[in-house]
Amino acid sequence: MKKLLVLMVLALAVFVAVQRQRIFLWDPLARVERAGVKLRDVRVMINYSNDVLLDDRSTNTRRLYLVQHWNGIPERPAGPLKCLEFLACMTDADRAAGEKLAGAKPATMHSRLVEFTDENGTPVRVALR
Repeated sequence: MKKLLVLMVLALAVFVAVQRQRIFLWDPLARVERAGVKLRDVRVMINYSNDVLLDDRSTNTRRLYLVQHWNGIPERPAGPLKCLEFLACMTDADRAAGEKLAGAKPATMHSRLVEFTDENGTPVRVALR
């Protein structure tokens, strides 16, 4: 039984190491502001490279935003997302497919701060901790 448990933990560690660009984990300390107003119903997930996946439930419709360092464009994930609700999500590839937001300009991305405009032209600020 111990050997099986050790093998399972080892297999999980290898899987996470190989898929680290695709796995987005919930960051409970991140803050999101839209037009200077702090939002509480937005879940921030980050991956190994501090790419950001936002799950915005502050309105009646759920909105997903994806900002990756390799292109810096705010997008909606186009490929399938596999999610463990409120914990983690996994994208379709290391460079996830996305649909560019209408009128989106390249995001400003730093190690602890991501700023972009949403599809309505409203500034969104994500502070990672």
